[in-house]
Amino acid sequence: MSIRPVFSAPPLPVAVLPHRAWLALAFLLLFAAYEAPEGIGGRLLGNAALAAAMMVAFHAVAWCVGRGLGYRNGFHAYGLAWRWRALLPALAGMLVLKPLSLGVGAALGWVRIQPLANPPQASAVAVATLALLVTTFIPSVAEDIVARGFWLRAWPVAGQGRGYVLLSATCFVLTHVYRLGKGPLEWLMLFSMGLAFAAAAARTGSLWGAVGLHWGWNLANGGMDLVLDVTPVGGWLPVLSTMTGWVALGCVALLPRWSTAASTGSSVPRDPGE
Repeated sequence: MSIRPVFSAPPLPVAVLPHRAWLALAFLLLFAAYEAPEGIGGRLLGNAALAAAMMVAFHAVAWCVGRGLGYRNGFHAYGLAWRWRALLPALAGMLVLKPLSLGVGAALGWVRIQPLANPPQASAVAVATLALLVTTFIPSVAEDIVARGFWLRAWPVAGQGRGYVLLSATCFVLTHVYRLGKGPLEWLMLFSMGLAFAAAAARTGSLWGAVGLHWGWNLANGGMDLVLDVTPVGGWLPVLSTMTGWVALGCVALLPRWSTAASTGSSVPRDPGE
């Protein structure tokens, strides 16, 4: 009886892979399309509406790239065949873990938490929360496509186990090109979170596992900012986030393994994305 590795996913048949040059070009296109909203819309032009529109447009680009790689549904090139059992547990887990993490940080004196001086009305919080569901979901999925989904399904150059997790975590650091100037503590924090997110994708064989953790992290941050004033103390916040990433990684290891059928959907060979 064979023993599967902790971070495992069904292998993608080599026969369906396009030429490596096309795959490299596809990744560069995705990377550029993901970085453009902040780089051009936000930093160069200072236009938040344009940046938001460009982030939405990224998903059209990603779908077209997936189609170009031979998938009937372009998003399936990144492991985005719908899997609610991968998404919901990860999302719920991070929505619990993030506030707990801040509570620990407050107890250690690494962050200061207090209610907003002028808290919004409950109706305003409800409307803002609904908006957050969308505004945190769209960029989370976009970054997951570039840093994780592409390497999970379209081009599993490092396999779909531990090598994939390390490659994806490194790519996750590099997708934060505008934050790399913050130094090694920031890199370490991004890498640790990247390990947890990638491990969730590898464990379930679906990018929705990573999306759940990533979306939950961003959603929890945005939701707490609606009602709380969270102030870092002494530069310890990156350390706290790094620790949270390792805890999340440990929790991912407890997720149930998925069968081949559950991870990839239909095994019809003429469409690797189905």
